[in-house]
Amino acid sequence: LDYLIYQETGRMPDDEKSGGSFNYQRQQEWGEVFEDNQWKLVKKSDSARMNFPGSDSVRIARSDLSERARQLNRKKAFLLNQVFDEMFNTPFAPSIESRVSKGQLDTLINIALKAKGIDAEYEFGVFSEARNIMVLEKDAAYRNTLMEEGLFFPMFAGNGYPSGDYLLIHFPRQTRYLLLQMSGMLIISGGLMILIVIAFAVVIIAIFRQKKLSEMKNDFINNMTHEFKTPISTVSLACEVLNDPDVPKTDDLLHSYIDIISQENKRLGVLAEKILQTAILEKGQLNLRKEAIDLHEVISDIVRKIAIQVQIRDGSITPGLNAQDPVILADRVHVTNMINNLLDNANKYTPKKPLIIIATENRNNGVLISISDNGMGISKANQKKIFDKLYRVPTGDVHNVKGFGLGLSYVKFIVEKHEGEVSVESEPGKGSTFRVWLPSGEK
Repeated sequence: LDYLIYQETGRMPDDEKSGGSFNYQRQQEWGEVFEDNQWKLVKKSDSARMNFPGSDSVRIARSDLSERARQLNRKKAFLLNQVFDEMFNTPFAPSIESRVSKGQLDTLINIALKAKGIDAEYEFGVFSEARNIMVLEKDAAYRNTLMEEGLFFPMFAGNGYPSGDYLLIHFPRQTRYLLLQMSGMLIISGGLMILIVIAFAVVIIAIFRQKKLSEMKNDFINNMTHEFKTPISTVSLACEVLNDPDVPKTDDLLHSYIDIISQENKRLGVLAEKILQTAILEKGQLNLRKEAIDLHEVISDIVRKIAIQVQIRDGSITPGLNAQDPVILADRVHVTNMINNLLDNANKYTPKKPLIIIATENRNNGVLISISDNGMGISKANQKKIFDKLYRVPTGDVHNVKGFGLGLSYVKFIVEKHEGEVSVESEPGKGSTFRVWLPSGEK
């Protein structure tokens, strides 16, 4: 107990009865006791010492500690002894095997997991810290896994002191279970990611296509400008010569320059036709004026015009018109332009002495036109692109072969408008063969 000491000193005045004065000293001692669920301060003792002159000191002591306080202290000591006896003298708890069985433990774990919405395969075991062994386990094959990866939970922790037994739980297929639980979210997330990637790829492809188309349009404009400059310059020069008074105007000279102007005028007409073809391709709409035409007649007229250009290069163009019924229902102007484009390409893309063969035959209620040459040929990679608008097969020099990348795209467009088919067969260095099939139609 804690104590509080109170001390008082003083001097008594002279007293005739006592025969003189004396000194005194008083001391009180207080302490704490537990009563009525609270601590109270009580006086334990009260003493006084008086010193009389000429005599020994006399001590007067008086104890005021009540009997009730002493009883409360004895009761408190008794209760403390009981607590310590229970803590240190209680016998050891029974073994975990006698308190719960493996089946009961399995049932309790299953109920607890289902209450939390968990329906996953699990393994469990009980480890005794005192004996350092696994005393209960669902499957001995998972013993090491439980010790290394299992979740630890102390058992009977509510008794006030640890039992030394631990429940270990392990989920063998935890990753698979979590993936199955999240499968819906993962599928949605994966689908969104795929859509984002596809959209991104489409945008990138569109950007590259637009860039390529822009480059091809620029090439077309450059080539067209280059093509127009030559005949315009030639006509301008011829006009200057004819207007020059110092130049003699003989008949031969006049006919020569008139012929030059006429040829260049035709060349300008061809270029204008190319621009019109470009407009047709850009618009994508064309009203055909179909009529019954003789393909042999159309081909013969075209061959006569192109033969001069081929012969200038020491080449030849050989017709093989074998179709028994060459009459089809088609637009004469566009079919003529289509065949002219194919023959013109056969001449332009043959480096030396072009040998061109154009043949016809009846097939599948229509006429098949074949145009073969001994030119530079077309690679497999380029064969897939030659019918694209503004595409030109690389030749190493932009102006080495005159053209705008419109001829074959125009051919495909006109053939499809006539519900026909066009194909190519070619090898680099061995020439090319273009085949066009046009239906006869109701004539």
